[in-house]
Amino acid sequence: MSTETYVRNGHHVEITIDHDPTGQCTWSYTIDADGFTEMRDRPLESAEAAMEAAKNHANAKADMLPAQE
Repeated sequence: MSTETYVRNGHHVEITIDHDPTGQCTWSYTIDADGFTEMRDRPLESAEAAMEAAKNHANAKADMLPAQE
């Protein structure tokens, strides 16, 4: 399992990548430690691909929220 935390549009994003027993990778994230979004039904072949997919999803969601200082 790996985790990456960063700020996007003033919001704190935390992404977690998990590996299942077959080596497939899934992702989940929170924005501002509120709510929880995960993608478990379409695992990816690598942690890098999962992180890229998670960042794309989380960034789009953070960009729709009002900007914070």
